[in-house]
Amino acid sequence: MASGRPLFPGSSVKDQLLKIFKILGTPTEETWPGVSKLPDYRPDFPMYKPVPLVNLVPKLEGAGVDLLSVS
Repeated sequence: MASGRPLFPGSSVKDQLLKIFKILGTPTEETWPGVSKLPDYRPDFPMYKPVPLVNLVPKLEGAGVDLLSVS
C-alpha cells in the first residue's frame, strides 16, 4: 500500500517466497533460529541478503519505514 503496489506480487507460493526473500533476505539459522527444522523448510532456495526498505518505498517517511522494518 505504501508504494502504491504490492511489495510481494507472487504468482505462486514459491514465486511469492522468492520475492519476499529477495527483499527481506532468505532466512538462515542465524536470522531465524530453528528455521531448518520447520516441516516445509527447503534448503534449495537461493540465498539473498536483505535490501533496505527505503529503496523500495522512497516516498515513505522514516516512521513508515520503521513500521515496515519491525519484525
